[in-house]
Amino acid sequence: MDRVCYSSRVDQFLEEKVKSRTNSLFKSRNEVPQLVVYLLSWSKEPCGRRTLQTQQPIQINHVPELRRLQKEKTAACTQAYTVTQLRSWTTLNISSELFRHLLEAQSVFPHFWKSVLTFGVRFVENEYGFPPFRSKSSQRVGSKIEEIAYVIRRVELNQRPTSKLECPWSIRQTAVYHRLTYPHDGSPCSSVFILVAPSRAVENEVSQCLPGSPSEGEIMKPHFSIHESLIADSLRNWMDYMTWLESECNQMAHRQIAWNVNNGDEHMIYFNVDDRQRLKQLGDYITDLIVVLQTAVNTIGRIGKSCQQHCQMSCRVQDDCCCSSMIREFSEYDAEAHVYLERAKVLQERVQSTEQLLTDLLGFEDTRALKELARTSQTESHYVAELAKRSAEDAAAVKMLSLVGLVYLPTTIVANFFSTQFVKVDDQGGIYISSWVWILAVISIPLTVATIFLWILSVRYSDSPWNVEKGGQRQREEKAKKSMTHSRESNS
Repeated sequence: MDRVCYSSRVDQFLEEKVKSRTNSLFKSRNEVPQLVVYLLSWSKEPCGRRTLQTQQPIQINHVPELRRLQKEKTAACTQAYTVTQLRSWTTLNISSELFRHLLEAQSVFPHFWKSVLTFGVRFVENEYGFPPFRSKSSQRVGSKIEEIAYVIRRVELNQRPTSKLECPWSIRQTAVYHRLTYPHDGSPCSSVFILVAPSRAVENEVSQCLPGSPSEGEIMKPHFSIHESLIADSLRNWMDYMTWLESECNQMAHRQIAWNVNNGDEHMIYFNVDDRQRLKQLGDYITDLIVVLQTAVNTIGRIGKSCQQHCQMSCRVQDDCCCSSMIREFSEYDAEAHVYLERAKVLQERVQSTEQLLTDLLGFEDTRALKELARTSQTESHYVAELAKRSAEDAAAVKMLSLVGLVYLPTTIVANFFSTQFVKVDDQGGIYISSWVWILAVISIPLTVATIFLWILSVRYSDSPWNVEKGGQRQREEKAKKSMTHSRESNS
């Protein structure tokens, strides 16, 4: 009971998520068909050889057309429904109504919606939003059903003009749904594929009846030949993409190694802070690559297991059956994906080491600049100390001159006094003091008082540091008094 309740909650959550993404996920366009259906069936040649043939692709743009197709009886062993996409990060070229009707008519399990939700309008790619491989077995009236769903990623040149810091590669995806029906009466099994945004290469192979080795027989072809085409198309360009990443990393690594550490004036020619940002960007590319390849390794391995299970259920030959070539092919794809994954990890370590070297070199330059600044500061400090020493010597000389002037000042005052007309010496050598000598006292004493008064005013109201500090101290004392008065009033 708990399992049913949990499953219903999951379905409700997916339904709400799909409703919120409908406008950014589906949009039909008049210039392209919404659905293209490929019907693959076996035909017998006059020589007795059975060959796989594909009927003329059927284009469907409305729900009644899809219903009419489903009502028609067909001898096709495989039906492949393809939905296209104009560009990455845009809506699918199909209406929401037609797509929902397709999933309901084929009884697609809800997990496939998680693969479909990776498409649509978006502005940022999140590699952790892609679901892993999922399979489901169920029993229906007269048959056993095996369902699988996954998202396979591939990398392609985007064919767009790119700047120096932009990546010329784009990672694209294809959502795959496959339903295998095994009738209990022993009749041949049948398949239904739903391919969302397949590459042109995969579409061409499906339309050309999946050319392959005739040893595969009717057991694997076309049920797992489509998976083989998808995986081969997915792994085709990863090596070239990693080669581009390595070349971008090596360009910066070589410039850093070529830089002469002793020549600090030319380091901007070899590297700068922009290279640090570029290495971070390359590191993000490689991190995404590792996540993609980890998912691909899991997906290829799970498809290989499904292929073996299909062989056990369909092949009547136990030893060295015709399915072995296809099973070995999936093993080779799995090994190839593992190699790419290990290379991506090594490439990540190389970018990290280059990034660490650049960080150390930039830190070395900063340390050298700080040392140069400290050396300059030390030289300036020496000049300041020398200037202070000279100022002290000048102050000592001025002090000495002041002392000398203070020594001679009384003598100068007495000499000036006796040189005036208030004191005279007669012919007999006697000293005569004028009766107007009181004028000297009347003028000099008020002048001296006025001078002292002006000096006091200038000291009291000037903006000298001493007065500023004294005024600040007075303000602090007044604030302290006010706070004490306020505290006393509050306590009372």
